[in-house]
Amino acid sequence: MLFKNLALVSAAIASLFMTGTSAATASTIAGCPALASRTAPTKVSDLRPDDIKVVGALGDSIMAAFAAKGITGDTIITPESIYEFRGLSYGAGGDSGAVTIPNFIKKYNSNVRGASVGEHLAELCYGPLCPPFQYRPLKDMLNAAQSAGMAMNLDYELTYLINTMKFLPTINYNNDWKMINIQIGSNDQCASCIDEFIPVLRPALYGQHMEAVVERIRQKIPKVLVNLIGTFNVSEVYSVTTGQEYCNAFDPSDFHINTVECPCALSKSFRTKMDENSMGYNRELERIFKKFKALQTDSFGVMLSPANIDISSFPVQGLSSVDCFHPSVSGHEFVAKSLWNTLFKPFAQKNVEIKWNSNLQVYCPTSADRFSLD
Repeated sequence: MLFKNLALVSAAIASLFMTGTSAATASTIAGCPALASRTAPTKVSDLRPDDIKVVGALGDSIMAAFAAKGITGDTIITPESIYEFRGLSYGAGGDSGAVTIPNFIKKYNSNVRGASVGEHLAELCYGPLCPPFQYRPLKDMLNAAQSAGMAMNLDYELTYLINTMKFLPTINYNNDWKMINIQIGSNDQCASCIDEFIPVLRPALYGQHMEAVVERIRQKIPKVLVNLIGTFNVSEVYSVTTGQEYCNAFDPSDFHINTVECPCALSKSFRTKMDENSMGYNRELERIFKKFKALQTDSFGVMLSPANIDISSFPVQGLSSVDCFHPSVSGHEFVAKSLWNTLFKPFAQKNVEIKWNSNLQVYCPTSADRFSLD
């Protein structure tokens, strides 16, 4: 009788996990249970991962996964050193086996479309300098991010995303539920010291650009969930990389590319200003989130995902060996897991400091979970 009762308890526990009604974590998304099927939702506030059919992204070289694989041979002097490995992007990548938010969604909806794949030479857009015809739609798909991009470039990126989304044959533009991840602000921080002379990168202007692009999405894209991802303090990269042989890309020289890659970080006095701007950008994102919360409809909603990531807690291998500035593959994987784990929590529970954890588990959503817009 005892063994029979134990078997019944075990079966009940297994049933809970198989139907997705019990929260759990796993080392990989493959270890998470399936969600119980249900009627398709009609409101953005009722979305689960299996409801998302289209993923897209706006951003900069981080969202484009620039240099994610690091130095791939014996020397940095190769074309691959200036590649974007878009299929590995934490917020937009869709390479098979990659640890990314789109692939987490794909676990629950194998037909999701829009994630970027593969790699190619970097696409550049920096303020007014955005050469035409750079996008490679067969690889970029709906990852509209541009290396060197700033908030002022988001409208340019959104034009590509909308036009491509409308004409991809596998997408029903009017009826498919879409998630668009937006993260930008690192290059804005790195150039913000010019605000002493030309005030173009101040938080208020960052907010104007971001608000305008969210409003355009609201007006132009039906059935969409916008995920605003916060900024982090770029200056913390230097506490991780200073004196690290790992960063000697031109060995035996001890020159680090990141010492010239972020102009305003050249002076330690400007790094404080960069951090202040990052805080200001995040205040603007919270303001925008609250504004569009009041404008939420059945087919449009905005969520805010703070990226309060303590970069100083990273191992140096969390950054690319090309420049010790951009995230490495492991860096992208950590960010993907960290942000995914907050998507089902209200904003008030999200804004906690995120420190590096090599053993970070993936949250397994339950059938009762929804992407939180609160």
